[in-house]
Amino acid sequence: MVITIDGYAASGKSSAAIGLANALQFRLLNTGWMYRAAGMALRDRGFDLVPETRDREGIRDLFAEFHFDMPPDKVIFGGVDFTDRIMCEGAGALASLVGTFAEVREKLKAEQRRLAIGEDIICEGRDQGTAVFPEARVKFFFWASPEVRAARRMNQLVHADYDTVLKQIRDRDTQDESRSLDPLMAAPDAIRCDTSELSEAEVLRQMLAVVNARRG
Repeated sequence: MVITIDGYAASGKSSAAIGLANALQFRLLNTGWMYRAAGMALRDRGFDLVPETRDREGIRDLFAEFHFDMPPDKVIFGGVDFTDRIMCEGAGALASLVGTFAEVREKLKAEQRRLAIGEDIICEGRDQGTAVFPEARVKFFFWASPEVRAARRMNQLVHADYDTVLKQIRDRDTQDESRSLDPLMAAPDAIRCDTSELSEAEVLRQMLAVVNARRG
């Protein structure tokens, strides 16, 4: 069984996905980590990441040789462990950038489908219920106000400026919503979750109620 959780940055997707996976004893796939690792891999190899001038065929050829391994709490791409390097704002910016590249998205979507074969799995990201697993039995879409999300992100960062973080979140929202390929949007059959005023326990309780009803 595939369960998808899509939504905006800092809307609580990751915490909800971890909680739901633990409660159901499902595998967890954090697809945002995959995009961060892909961006890092391209930067490490000196690829031009300017959208208009990038080497599309070179990127496609490189990624044809690479596969993801996603053991618990790790992301390994092309045999390289990127886990410790992707937990920063710079990696998030890279993910948002390469996520607009068709050759990157086609590779990662294929990898996500491969990793989910035969699994009971929670797939967290921004296009899981729309572009990757449109047939998923249960889909969630998370949202919270930009101000709430900026405050949450501030709790995760050191020496951060609130106004800067808020602008980054709004810019990321615009980029995710407006990209021509697989833009961020809720699937028509997704359960929408506004987490602005909900605790993690309340969110998990609501999600479990939905999943149990669908499984029954």
